[in-house]
Amino acid sequence: MIQSVARFFNKWLYNIKLRDKILFTYLVLIIFPLGIYQFAASDKISTIIINQMKYSAEQGFDQTFSYLSYRIQRIAKTTDILVANPTVIEVMKPHNTDDINRQLEDYAQLKKLLQSMQDSLDISKMILYVPESFIFANELENFLPLGLTVGSPCYDRLFKEQDSYAWCTPNTLEREPLPNNDFISVVRSILNPNDYRNPIGQLRVDVRKDVLQGILTKANVVKNSVSYLSGPDNEVIVSSGSIEFPLIDQMPERQIIPATQTKIQNNVYYLYSAVPSSQWSMVTAIPLDEVMKQSNQLRNQLLLLLIGIAVAAYIVAYVLAISVTRRITKLTTQIREVQSGDLLVLTPIQGKDEIGELIRTYNYMIKKITAMNEQQYQLGKDIKGAELKALQSQINPHFLYNTLDLINWMASRRMNEEIRNVVKTLARFYKVSLSRGQDIITIAEELKHVSFYVQIQNIRYDNKIAFVIDVADDIQAYAIPKITLQPIVENAIHHGILGRESREGTIAITADRTADGITIVVEDNGIGMNEDSLRKAISGIRGNPAEDNLSYGTKNVDMRIRHYFGDGYGLTLHSVLGAGTRVEIHIPATEEQQ
Repeated sequence: MIQSVARFFNKWLYNIKLRDKILFTYLVLIIFPLGIYQFAASDKISTIIINQMKYSAEQGFDQTFSYLSYRIQRIAKTTDILVANPTVIEVMKPHNTDDINRQLEDYAQLKKLLQSMQDSLDISKMILYVPESFIFANELENFLPLGLTVGSPCYDRLFKEQDSYAWCTPNTLEREPLPNNDFISVVRSILNPNDYRNPIGQLRVDVRKDVLQGILTKANVVKNSVSYLSGPDNEVIVSSGSIEFPLIDQMPERQIIPATQTKIQNNVYYLYSAVPSSQWSMVTAIPLDEVMKQSNQLRNQLLLLLIGIAVAAYIVAYVLAISVTRRITKLTTQIREVQSGDLLVLTPIQGKDEIGELIRTYNYMIKKITAMNEQQYQLGKDIKGAELKALQSQINPHFLYNTLDLINWMASRRMNEEIRNVVKTLARFYKVSLSRGQDIITIAEELKHVSFYVQIQNIRYDNKIAFVIDVADDIQAYAIPKITLQPIVENAIHHGILGRESREGTIAITADRTADGITIVVEDNGIGMNEDSLRKAISGIRGNPAEDNLSYGTKNVDMRIRHYFGDGYGLTLHSVLGAGTRVEIHIPATEEQQ
């Protein structure tokens, strides 16, 4: 299994481009470690954020709790001034209430005392519940009838628990819940110094809820956290905001020295402690989702930063990879061109590194190969030219032998004038053949050359060969390899016209311009060839002339044309048995100087 994976990896690694290898290496060595570091750092930072949140929450809770405890104790201690005041006790003692003047004096004295203790900081209002026999019992501002407290849950609890004071909500102060719910109250019993079991009056101190809400709000150091005061029955007395999660299900027991306790319940982090001088506990509830939201926000920000860094680094790596591989790509592309025969050097050579050295080595190799190819081409051309000259030299002696044999025959018959004409024409024929040593002559000179040849043949065959030349003057100026037409005309005479019973016929030479050059046509009305003979003739021209001894001269012509002008040119044969033969010579329209 491991070997298979290794082979697959090696195959994949060897087949991908160098640029992709560089980018893959960058991905493995930079992006992956950076990503792992980012996730590890995010977890660590999340832990730090949570711990920092807990620490800040505890600090904020402790400070708010200390301040709240101080304010509550201050309010509670304020009641001691009234409860222990001799004037208040003396006024509240049972006595004859018929003395109206005295009651008015007591009312004025108590009114002044109560209002002096009301402030805008903590105490909103102070109220005394007095016996109904007092004429100011229904004053309704600072005095209320004592009978309203009979059956009150708040005062019953105060009497039952025998506490010095109790904190109560408006719905527990009197027999009927009070309509105003904007305050909470601390209550005290004014006891008869002669009988502590029977209170002679009740004291109520009202505190606005918004004062306590303002204090509790200072404990909310985390967004969407809530602080509240919880009563003995786990009811919410006052809170800094709306509570959208379950309340804590366990409250601390009262301690001489309050201590902050923590608890996680229902994915909420709670801090709570019992408030001195009250039956309440202060609770701060922090949703952990909010804390995790901050942690996730930070993680997402770090992730976006990582992505930004990765993209920027990837662009830089891509540019560097391109700069490294561009020259290699250019070199490999040029090497592919070399396979198709395009030997070009790379310029300019950029850099002195290993790639630059490789390009210089490639250019040196290409120059060497080009020079060797040129040498090889020139050597092949020289060899081919030598072979063609050797073939051409074999043509002239063959014609010379036939002509000399003709002269010998004429001499035996004392045909002196005819001999003189043959020798003169033969001299002119060879003068054109020599052509000052040039292999390429004009079509006009080639036409003269073949005309001299036909004149000699007509002397031999009693002028039975009609020779027609129809070539425009502008075409005659173009170049053609010398001794191109004579071998073709020779074949037309010996293997075409002389094969007829009458041993006479016509040879016509025409020429036309074509899209790719010039086409010269040599056509005779000799005996022609059947399909098999034509096939052998064509094969002899393009293949082995041993297949057809008639194709020796035409093969030589075709080879020389292809040698000078390329494989796109040469001879084309057409023949019909009994009708004659047509040879098309295709050459480019080239000036003699070219």
